[in-house]
Amino acid sequence: MRADVQAIFKNTPIEKQVMMFSATLPKDIREVCRKFMKNPFEVLVDNENKLTLEGLQQYYVDLKENEKNKKLNDILDMLEFNQVIIFVKNINRCRELDKLLREYNFPSIAIHGDLEQEERYLLLFLFLQTYIFY
Repeated sequence: MRADVQAIFKNTPIEKQVMMFSATLPKDIREVCRKFMKNPFEVLVDNENKLTLEGLQQYYVDLKENEKNKKLNDILDMLEFNQVIIFVKNINRCRELDKLLREYNFPSIAIHGDLEQEERYLLLFLFLQTYIFY
């Protein structure tokens, strides 16, 4: 990830405004980012209640890796929902989960870093419009 951040900065104009947003920006990457930013500051959320918008439900379950798929299927079966966003650790997990959700007959769109930016935008637009591919 460090090389990715450096490559982005090297391939963009010198004069630019830089903003970074992440729920999980590792400390070592933060240090790299600070080197490229002018007068950076961080916004930290000090209360988990501030992270939940009205009308949204969030769930967190601490599980072993081999328990996650079954528990997710159980949760999705018992909930009524219009749309769900699931964040995962890496691209392979994203692809695997997309495949699994389709096998469980849940409509799914996988958006990850191996896709071209235009394709990610298109998929996000389709998700927001509630059109789901099978």
